[in-house]
Amino acid sequence: MTVSAADKTLILREDAPPRRVSSYQRLKGRLKRNLPETVDKKNWKMPKTPNEVLQHSLRGGARAFLLAYGVRAGINFCLYLTRIVQKRGRWSRILEVSFKNLDSVRFGAMFGLFALLWKFVNNSMRLCRGKDDRLNGFVSGAIAGLSIMVEKKERRIDIAQQLFVRNGDALLYGIAGAQILYAYTMRPDTLPPDFYKFMVNAAQCPEGSLLLNAKSVRGTPIASEETMSVVKKLHPTKQALEVASGIPSTQVPVIPCEVIHPWNNSCCITNIERFIKVFKAFLPVYGTLHFVPMLLLRRKHFISDPGYMIKKTAISTLRSGAFMASFITLYQTAICMHRQIVKTGWIGNWNPKYLYFLAGVFNSYPAIFFEEKKRRSELALYILPKAFYSFYHIAYSHSWIFKLKHFEVVMTSIAMAIIMSFYQEEKDVLSSFVQKIMYQFFEKN
Repeated sequence: MTVSAADKTLILREDAPPRRVSSYQRLKGRLKRNLPETVDKKNWKMPKTPNEVLQHSLRGGARAFLLAYGVRAGINFCLYLTRIVQKRGRWSRILEVSFKNLDSVRFGAMFGLFALLWKFVNNSMRLCRGKDDRLNGFVSGAIAGLSIMVEKKERRIDIAQQLFVRNGDALLYGIAGAQILYAYTMRPDTLPPDFYKFMVNAAQCPEGSLLLNAKSVRGTPIASEETMSVVKKLHPTKQALEVASGIPSTQVPVIPCEVIHPWNNSCCITNIERFIKVFKAFLPVYGTLHFVPMLLLRRKHFISDPGYMIKKTAISTLRSGAFMASFITLYQTAICMHRQIVKTGWIGNWNPKYLYFLAGVFNSYPAIFFEEKKRRSELALYILPKAFYSFYHIAYSHSWIFKLKHFEVVMTSIAMAIIMSFYQEEKDVLSSFVQKIMYQFFEKN
């Protein structure tokens, strides 16, 4: 039996090694979409008259307001409840702090107004143009983005930056975390005041010691009285008092560990205690952040299998607590290690400001792996706006860039225009997390 030329060619092709696929070809393959499968079918009853459009928009806005207000107020309620348990709050104020809080109302109003504007403009354009396409989603998303004006100015910047960056990973977290830790150590004026206060409380490192270190790195003379004033407030050991009193009233090359944690002479014990304290402090916070959304946004899953959902959420809470504790402790440990190496004389008094950025990179990156993979990019996106905010202010202080009035509003409108155009026509472009959140609040157009 003879083998035809066509059969030979087929055999050769089957035996040949798989052809190498270039990066361009892989990207091209991912961008090719089977539209009938990816485009969301318009199988719901759309409003057909201007009156129906208005009613539909008002209902959607009211629903989004109540849901967003409920989530924010529920989280505030649980957080204040933990303060009561710790005897730092009063029962008489829990409803006022949670449900009468203006921040909760603003948050709900922003979501409600966004839903109302998006649905109204989107469906009005559909009636006028006779089409339901990406352009409707783009224009309505841009106009609805103006709802950010309801929020306070300092919150607008965070929200705008969060919306503008919707991709990230562990490396991104490492870089963003390094910028934040650098600002926390060297340029606290470039962080939002509330966020800096949160970091100081979370890190269990005295603010006075941080400011002394920043002065030392910049070569600013430090008076002996200033050093002693900081140390004496922190229940210092005898060794810490001796070291602090011996620091000259001139330029101090490196602030010693005895001034950074004067209550304990051992760096190792201090950082172990810090890990435990941070873990315990953040456990109720992360418990609230994990359990409240589960109860409000994943009710069906919780009702169908409550045991599994509680177990899964409890494990996520523990992992989040370990992540935050390690994020803080690893950075502080690196700073202590640097001080110990300086004592040996191997690197002299080498203490550049960029050391604190590098320490942030090498310690933020491993900490994020305590979290689940699907949460890593979300955490990176949470801190990225803070890092961008800090870098922006540092760049502005060096006259590298200029300020643009209402930049956060413009950025929000552009971001929401892009997001809503994809949400309307190609949802699979967005992450599953974003899709679920958006559907819960805004449903369909």
